[in-house]
Amino acid sequence: MMAMLTAAVIIAACGNGKAAEPNVNAADSDSTVTNTAEARPVVLFDSVVYSNSNQWLEYNVYLVYPKDGSDEIVRSMRKVILSNFGMKNPTGEEDFAQVLRKDFESHSEEAQSELGELFEDVEFDDDSRPRYGYNDEIRLEYESTEYATFYSCGDDYRAGAHGMPWQYRFSVDLNTGKQIKWADIFKPGYKAKLKPIIKKALFSQYFDNNEDLIDHFDLPGAEPALTADGVWFGYGAYEIAAYAAGMPECVVGYDKLQDLLTDYVKMIIKK
Repeated sequence: MMAMLTAAVIIAACGNGKAAEPNVNAADSDSTVTNTAEARPVVLFDSVVYSNSNQWLEYNVYLVYPKDGSDEIVRSMRKVILSNFGMKNPTGEEDFAQVLRKDFESHSEEAQSELGELFEDVEFDDDSRPRYGYNDEIRLEYESTEYATFYSCGDDYRAGAHGMPWQYRFSVDLNTGKQIKWADIFKPGYKAKLKPIIKKALFSQYFDNNEDLIDHFDLPGAEPALTADGVWFGYGAYEIAAYAAGMPECVVGYDKLQDLLTDYVKMIIKK
């Protein structure tokens, strides 16, 4: 069964969230943001929900997107969202419904091939056949006068003990439609100073001060994101701890980062 509709409210949220399969390495991040306007243009958001199920796959996606505003900003923001959805080289002109249909078809074909090879010598009836489960959600989590932060989560199950979950956030400048990245948020040379700050926040906010739960530690591979209270940092499953530890995350208050923040970020969070 397939349902395609637009929704004004979020109808589902990911259970345990998503472990970022980082698409940008912290050490190699480049700034893409330029602040070109004093006041943000109005950007209106909509969403698309896509569900499909067959003998091989249960597939569910919720995707928010900008539908109205400056053409250049909307196009740029759509590129950011589709890139975080996993689409390669988006232009921002794509039809979101068509993108989801193609994505489903790709996952369905891949699942059928993988499960067919895995269980080629096993006879199943329709009720006992292993199925590939895929859930993906990108929703608008926070919007200020200058930036919007999106929450992305989901899971990918391909038989076995458990699937692979992911969870991360990303922020977009509402004056440009560009994603706000490491180099936009932090001054050059921030890494050595930032690592102990994040580690301390993780221990107190996520690990209940139990250092034994961390296998190793480094800056997260996923981009940080701006929130009302501070900068969010998140790690994927297995990135710094065992799968059972979940997907560690923390928020570090802006007041604790003042010496590391760029003037650009100080300006937009002040506004």
